[in-house]
Amino acid sequence: MPARFALAALVALLTTAAATPVQQLDATSMTPAQLLERADKTTGTLKPGNYVRTYTSDGGGLHTDGTTNISGDDRETVEHTGPFTTAFGIFHGQQWRQNENGVVILLSGFHDTADPDANALSHADSSTALRVLGVTHDAPQQYVLEIAPPSGSRERRYYDVQTYLLNRSEITGSDGRTRVWTFSRYRPVFDELIPYTVRYSDGRPANDSVTQITSFAASSVSVGGIPASRNLLLASQKKPVEIPAIFNEDGIIVPVKIAGGTYNFVLDSGSDSLTISPRIAAQLGYKRYGLSTANIAGDFDVSQTVVPDLSIGDLHLTNAVFSVAPIDQPYDKSQIVGELGLDFWSSAIVGIDFKNKTVTLYPANTSPPDVASLSALPISLDDGVPRARVSVEGVQGYFLLDTGSASTVFYRHYFVQLRSKAPLDESLETRWVGGIVDMAAYSVDDLAMGPAQFKHASIAVPPDTSVDDQDYDGIIGRNIMEYYKMYFDYEGHAVYLRTNV
Repeated sequence: MPARFALAALVALLTTAAATPVQQLDATSMTPAQLLERADKTTGTLKPGNYVRTYTSDGGGLHTDGTTNISGDDRETVEHTGPFTTAFGIFHGQQWRQNENGVVILLSGFHDTADPDANALSHADSSTALRVLGVTHDAPQQYVLEIAPPSGSRERRYYDVQTYLLNRSEITGSDGRTRVWTFSRYRPVFDELIPYTVRYSDGRPANDSVTQITSFAASSVSVGGIPASRNLLLASQKKPVEIPAIFNEDGIIVPVKIAGGTYNFVLDSGSDSLTISPRIAAQLGYKRYGLSTANIAGDFDVSQTVVPDLSIGDLHLTNAVFSVAPIDQPYDKSQIVGELGLDFWSSAIVGIDFKNKTVTLYPANTSPPDVASLSALPISLDDGVPRARVSVEGVQGYFLLDTGSASTVFYRHYFVQLRSKAPLDESLETRWVGGIVDMAAYSVDDLAMGPAQFKHASIAVPPDTSVDDQDYDGIIGRNIMEYYKMYFDYEGHAVYLRTNV
């Protein structure tokens, strides 16, 4: 996990415990509801007012200085990491975040509402997913609370037997990897007790991080609101612009000019960033910042760089922050060396006509052409990628709309709910950034997305030990999207579409 994600987790967990002494119970009689009640009683509440909190974080080869302004329920955090600045917060109930390129995303909060672990904790008195496993033998002794909902990650929380402070949280995902947060140096601040040091580890040294609060004080500073999102496209776009694009089996390929050369980038709605390969970044002499390990069907290294200038047709991007990841693959006929992800899609309404093989950009603050004839499919962008509602046999699910994926993929937890799933006499070898995944092919009935319903649709299912994200039920790939004309409107949080056959 890159340091910036660990910091976000820290902000969510900074109010996990506090200082009122409580009566200790025998471990044999402790129930999850009793344990959580005692932890809640010690939580305390931040006294009403305005505050400023500063902290540092070191991880992924970078140092971060962060400042959080707090005003009632409104919060704004700004982080400076190397040459990059990011921010996130909540204003009048609306969560938001701003990435290194200044792109602002309004969050729906679906991770919180759809989290089976969080739902189990909120119903501790009745949930069968919670269990007190007992007390650890080593000092300091800790109660161990297990959270294991059938459709969620397995989590273990360790609470100090004497104080009920949360010392450690361990979350094991579908990939079998355990992420560990440890909390220490609890200090009282304005009627609340919070950990001043948080350590994170997932077993990969490049992702280890340490976050430490350096000050927490009363302040007269108020939270000003949600910042405006930066549009990366320099052209004053007042009319539609068609950009060069090639549609083939490798995706929607867009030629990008950088430093006198032309490179093939894939137009990828499934990417939360602009990305360039390490080989091309090195050839162009770009400095790389930080190093962390990510996983998409296998581990790979990720860093960041700044591309001073690039052009796509008549459009220009300047001083754009790119992720550096191994996008290019051996024997790739299209010679793809990068991805145009979130930062590109958010700068315009991106119209894709799969039938006529065109990509047209429309000003972001306008409506798609012939909007009255289109169906609007609401999307959320909490992860920087479009998540939309799709159903199969009437079973509702939430899927990533991914122009970078040739196939439509159903994750196992959704696939098992379907009745009509006929195996096909073929297998699919899918190359993702972290490696190759062999998937089983199936036909399913009655897939509905927007205005169209497919009587039969071909889908792929990865192995149990491979990709499975509980917040998504799968991926809608180009084999489904090619039957539509689509307009991706990130600013309006919708995809407008109509059938195009």
